[in-house]
Amino acid sequence: MPQLTARATGRDLLRCRRCGAEFPEGQATEDGWHYSCPEEECEATGIGEGLKRVD
Repeated sequence: MPQLTARATGRDLLRCRRCGAEFPEGQATEDGWHYSCPEEECEATGIGEGLKRVD
């Protein structure tokens, strides 16, 4: 899978601390307040806890 960049997506990238998946911020939230890993088998939640921003 090609490496995603914030510039290419126009959004911040997030990385899951549990499964290591990287994805655009919009895939991790439906309301802009609550975040969770979009991978089906992963249950990580929250920016700073389960998810972190990619520099």
